[in-house]
Amino acid sequence: MIKRNISLILVILAMTLNILSFDFSNFNIESKNTWIFLAASIIIIVSITALVINENKKKRIIDK
Repeated sequence: MIKRNISLILVILAMTLNILSFDFSNFNIESKNTWIFLAASIIIIVSITALVINENKKKRIIDK
């Protein structure tokens, strides 16, 4: 794995820990914690997508 992907992996790890620590029994759309949970969910989806796209581009360049 290339060093420039380490920061992206750390973002994914941090967002995963944030999502796992969320208390679903207190899910209230007006709560700040709910919005942080939703933002973390979106960020982790975008980060994983960016990581996969980046790795696929590198493999295509190497294969040529």
